[in-house]
Amino acid sequence: MTQTIYCVVEFCGKGDPMFGGTAADWSLYKTEDGAHAFMGAAEAQRCKLVMAYFPTAAEAEKAGAAASTRKGLISALPVKPRLEVPRAQISWTVGNKHVGEEDRELAEHFADRAKRAGAADPDLIAQIVAYALACHRANQALVAHFRL
Repeated sequence: MTQTIYCVVEFCGKGDPMFGGTAADWSLYKTEDGAHAFMGAAEAQRCKLVMAYFPTAAEAEKAGAAASTRKGLISALPVKPRLEVPRAQISWTVGNKHVGEEDRELAEHFADRAKRAGAADPDLIAQIVAYALACHRANQALVAHFRL
């Protein structure tokens, strides 16, 4: 089964700025210190930041609400993973791990694995890690459902 990963967008203001409006819709990015911040794409690109991806919509909305300084409308939007994300391999590998494994350990494992495989794009690595965590959440939900 294919899992969904999410990004976060903050909608703030009204009307198109081209016609005198104040709307500025920003995405959530991961900063150098590991925190999250909303900003426009141009500034994020200038700062060389990577978009923040999350394994569930609830986690995305929670992180967005915590990072919001403008108090706009926070929305978790589904992201179709890039074609380079090896979804079947990630799903199989996560399925062979224990459902009680820490998120941090799992994230480090997949980030290291992606780098060893030659992935140099930080956005690709972020999507791989988020997809692995989404598979991990699905496995945890199955265990909880069947009370294993």
